[in-house]
Formats: sequence, structure tokens, C-alpha cells
Amino acid sequence: MTHEALLETLRLRIGETRGPFVRTIEAGALIRFAAATGQTHPRYFDRNHGPVAAPTYISTFCAEAVAELITLDPGLPMFLHSDDVAELGDPIIAGDEIRATARYVDAFVREGRRGTMLFQTAEMRLVNQRNAHVATVRVSAVSF
Repeated sequence: MTHEALLETLRLRIGETRGPFVRTIEAGALIRFAAATGQTHPRYFDRNHGPVAAPTYISTFCAEAVAELITLDPGLPMFLHSDDVAELGDPIIAGDEIRATARYVDAFVREGRRGTMLFQTAEMRLVNQRNAHVATVRVSAVSF
């Protein structure tokens, strides 16, 4: 498939969604994540007042919510998860019910030193049980 045909196919997917994926947040999961990522602030470990999720905890939703949207094998030899851009809202607290919904946002090509590069972007939105905004994460990948 040519780069133009591939791009046209992917651009037809813009607006495609996945989810919502719903997860009830457990205190133990937040504490294990905080310990695994080297957090030291007591609010990430305090069972009496939460605990509160470390800001990077939102990444644990990406595999489930975003993975099916971004085409991992578009027929190009290299694939890289290039970046995530997060906008944080209300904190995630133990006991919250978080709903994650993902949407395919964009696909475009650019010429690079190694030839044509294909960029794809998906956006994941997280809300809690009160429908309050928890986070929006834009996930980008590049294939070349």
C-alpha cells in the first residue's frame, strides 16, 4: 500500500472511538503504583485520606483505551510511541470510578531524514463518577 493510500485509510478513522472503559480505583493499586514509580509524598500512601493517585497513574489506562485505535503495524519498518501530552483535572482518589473514552484524532505524513514518516494521534479522556474531568491525554506515535 502506498503512503498516500495508507494515509487516506487512516484519516477515514478520525473520530472513531473506544470505550468507555470503567475501572474502580483500589487503594492498594494506587499505593503499589506510587511505590513502583518512586513516589515519596505521603498523600500517595495514606489510606486514611485516599490515597491520591500519582499524576502518571493515568498512563495505566492507555493500553486499554488507546491501543486499539493507533495502528501499530502500518506496514512501515519502525514504530515508536513518540509522546504523551496530559492535561490534569480532578485528582484520582481510591474508591473513584473512572471512565476512560478514547478517540482517534489525526493521521498525517512528513518527510524526514529517513524518508516518509507517518504520525498518528489518539486522545483519551478520563472522568470520575461525578462526571468531573480527571485528565485528557493525547498519545502520539510515529512510523517510518
